[in-house]
Amino acid sequence: MKFLITGGAGYIGSHIVDALMQAKGNEVVVLDDLSTGRKDNIAHHAGKKNFKFIKGDVCDAATARKAAAGCNVIVHEAAVVGVKHYVTDPLRVLHVNTKGTERMLEEARRNNAKLLFASTSEVYGRSTKLPLREDEERVLGTTAVDRWCYSTSKAFDEHLCFAYRKKYGLPVTILRYFNCYGPRALGNDYAGVVGIFMRRVLDGKPPLVHGDGRQTRCFTYISDTLAATLAAIERKEADGEIINIGSNKETTIMELAQMIVRASGKPGLAPKLIPYEDFYGKSYEDIRRRVPSIEKARRLLDWTPEIGLEKGLATTYAWYADAKNRGRSV
Repeated sequence: MKFLITGGAGYIGSHIVDALMQAKGNEVVVLDDLSTGRKDNIAHHAGKKNFKFIKGDVCDAATARKAAAGCNVIVHEAAVVGVKHYVTDPLRVLHVNTKGTERMLEEARRNNAKLLFASTSEVYGRSTKLPLREDEERVLGTTAVDRWCYSTSKAFDEHLCFAYRKKYGLPVTILRYFNCYGPRALGNDYAGVVGIFMRRVLDGKPPLVHGDGRQTRCFTYISDTLAATLAAIERKEADGEIINIGSNKETTIMELAQMIVRASGKPGLAPKLIPYEDFYGKSYEDIRRRVPSIEKARRLLDWTPEIGLEKGLATTYAWYADAKNRGRSV
């Protein structure tokens, strides 16, 4: 099998690359512009006959055609993600996420390939009908608030996937990831909350918790996300489906911060509360709770998450600490 992984030098994408490279007979192509991805994540594959890296823009037609040529499966992970991006550069979020997905769908059609699309729990918006089922209605705020541009771009992408399936019979699967974390995730201001907290603690600074800290999320360790993604690639039952991928155990953001401090062994770094505006400005709205239904993943993929949050955070913190000791920016 020949695979194209867009965003394959990124956090989730590089783990998918590792898994696919382990299987005998696979050929793997990575397309990444390295805007957030890192060549370090895939450097151990350089020089292998069955591996190819192409630095380029997923929205560029010629580059996408070159990367996808002869592929049987396209795993489309490339996107502009991170809440800070939503509120600082919504135009880039909308452009890359919609144009890039359309380009990859067209290449999947051209090559008669299966496309697996990495979507997000953000698609649900601020729905309070929990747990969130894949057929649940979306509830969003006004378009005047930039915070909703990412959710809208990914929902548009999902519509594109189904439109290509309807018109061309294209085998597509949509995975809605819920707060995936783990080694290789970025820790800068544009990263997810786990990475942001870990970087601050490594620097000897307390985690800054927005609002009252009682908002909740469900955190999914990378190995669980990877297992679900590989199952979705392999199983015909996943074709034409949207599937939630996430833990269904709620954790408040304050609890998360406290767990990361415990994992670090630095008890003096007590988390501090700050207003949302101090970090995001005024163009942001938070969601109080976000909990997935994972019944569909159990049924179609025979998948349930296995790694508890305490264990996952400890492993992740150890990776961040080691990366910093080796002089790698996190």
